[in-house]
Amino acid sequence: MTRLVIDTYAWVEYLLGSAVGARAKGHIEGRHAATPSIVVSELTRWYLREVEAGRRTNEEMTAHIEFVGSATAIVPLDRDIAHEAGELDFLMKKRIKGWPLADSVIYATAKALGARVVTGDPHFKGLSDVEFVG
Repeated sequence: MTRLVIDTYAWVEYLLGSAVGARAKGHIEGRHAATPSIVVSELTRWYLREVEAGRRTNEEMTAHIEFVGSATAIVPLDRDIAHEAGELDFLMKKRIKGWPLADSVIYATAKALGARVVTGDPHFKGLSDVEFVG
């Protein structure tokens, strides 16, 4: 069974229906995919900005966040993943300019599940265990 962790970038592109989203679609639908809980936070923040700008509605946000939870398993941030994310963050910030803590949580979640990260986020480019769709 292939395990995949879907990051925020892949979800946003999928929900927008972009070309990158079309490539992410095959990884999201009908596969054994998971979404870190921090991605739900990032998606909510993205949607609220879109709602504020008049490009999306609260109803779309609610429906899409519910879809994320029905299409993939939501993985909570537990103590072990948080600890691994802290270690990764310390190392990655030395290697990759602008590496955010959220990416450390996503990458640590994938490592904990023995999974690959599905993303188009340039921060992940060239890292092991990444399925780059961007």
